[in-house]
Amino acid sequence: MILFQSTSRFLLLVLLNRVLSIDKGVELDCHSVEFDDVHYHIQVSMRSPKFILLSMSLPTPPTKIVFFGGLPFGVLEAIKEVYGVLAQILNPSKDGYNLTIKLNLAKLPQDEEEEYDLLVKIAYLREVVLGAPLRVVLKHLAFKKVAANVNQLIALVHRQKESFPCS
Repeated sequence: MILFQSTSRFLLLVLLNRVLSIDKGVELDCHSVEFDDVHYHIQVSMRSPKFILLSMSLPTPPTKIVFFGGLPFGVLEAIKEVYGVLAQILNPSKDGYNLTIKLNLAKLPQDEEEEYDLLVKIAYLREVVLGAPLRVVLKHLAFKKVAANVNQLIALVHRQKESFPCS
């Protein structure tokens, strides 16, 4: 059994720290690696302190598994659905990364509890991205229809050497 639901503690701490010190105008440029396979690059500029650029590099999928545009199937829709107006997907992503999103901290809720819950959701980015193919398959199963453009194997890449092909 695999457990997809785990926040990136590093990402959550950076986001919480950034929200608390948003008016200080401090530049930020840091890298993090999780589980030896998912790489994050977080950038904040003094010119636009309410925006965070978050880039993510994913593990290479196993052979015979196709990523669509460098991303697992259904990622763009999953990000739009989970993060809404808070996250803008940048295309093309930064060099060396599969995904770059621009987070608009001005769109965070004013209520502290809601704000924290949304930051925790952002810290689940790895699970949202890597679990997107499963989400698509399950959504289509629920409606008892076949997903469009899914005539190939879809991989749920949990860790570098752990993937679960679905068809």
